[in-house]
Amino acid sequence: MVYINIALGTASRTGQTLAGIMAWIIEFLIANSKPILQVLVLPGLAFTLVFAIVAVWFERKFLARAMLRVGPYYCGGRSGVLQVFADFIKLFLSEMIIPDGVNWLFFALCPVLVSFVPALALILIPFDVNWVLWDIGSLGLPMFIAIMGIAPLMPIFAGWVSNNKYSFIGAWRVAYMYISGEIPLVICAAAVAIMAGTFDLVGIVEAQKNLWFAVPQFIGFIIFFIGVLIESERTPFDLPVAETELVFGWRTEFSGILFGFTMMAEYVMLQAWTLLFITLYLGGYHGPIIMGNVIGSHMFWLLAKFCIVVVFVILLRCIFSRPRMDQMLKIGWNYLTPISLLNLFIVLGLKLWGVY
Repeated sequence: MVYINIALGTASRTGQTLAGIMAWIIEFLIANSKPILQVLVLPGLAFTLVFAIVAVWFERKFLARAMLRVGPYYCGGRSGVLQVFADFIKLFLSEMIIPDGVNWLFFALCPVLVSFVPALALILIPFDVNWVLWDIGSLGLPMFIAIMGIAPLMPIFAGWVSNNKYSFIGAWRVAYMYISGEIPLVICAAAVAIMAGTFDLVGIVEAQKNLWFAVPQFIGFIIFFIGVLIESERTPFDLPVAETELVFGWRTEFSGILFGFTMMAEYVMLQAWTLLFITLYLGGYHGPIIMGNVIGSHMFWLLAKFCIVVVFVILLRCIFSRPRMDQMLKIGWNYLTPISLLNLFIVLGLKLWGVY
């Protein structure tokens, strides 16, 4: 009888402890529901993963229609959605081959960082005045540029650590191309900050309530868009992974899930730069309020603009051919950089004369 009472008392105390822990967890989740949603849903993990999956599927189907390619019409069943998951399972279960003579830890870490670093910049993008995961005020735009400035180093390291001449050449192409594209891109971003009078991304969006900066800074708008293509390695600026010349560039030696991470990096870079492009030139989250829901409307308009820009970027893949490396560098240094400086001087003149 004594043992039964002791057991019942222990069970009661255990139940009370578990109930207390559950109550604390529920209270914590309720109190921190907003940051948890931001980290896990928007603009966090789920947004990045869902975009990568949907973008791969949509690009296949859209380009199949545009290029009249028969295969993607029927492959994968159910509009081809199953093909995306089949590819993921294949990459996840495939053997990861580590080349001889490489640092295996660094070799395995580089593909993960290639996707992680640009995804980190998404926490700075405002989806609403009160929906910014990391709101650091006037450091928002400089911090975004700083994070995205680190991102190109990851493919360079990945090509170098692969111990393969094609990967190494692809890594150098990344360095040449990113530098020639990032300088005019940063100059254009500085012009936007000057016109808005702040480096705060929320302040830049609020400054476009009445007029998007794409109108007074149409030159910078075009230059920045080209810079987005360059930084994202999107066609026609996919020189670092030119399969006809470099097998697959800096990605050549990666296999299995590591190869999956390297392919995901392209879409994460596109996602980050496109959201900044919309924030700087297309009014960010501003748009007509739908059904009186301000935050929901702001998120809807930002995502709608994002989808339109991404579709246009994908469309360019079936329009333009890939230039040579020397032509690419000529575009960056001889045209984009001087024109971006011209755009900067025009903005300074508008601010000096009080036109805007």
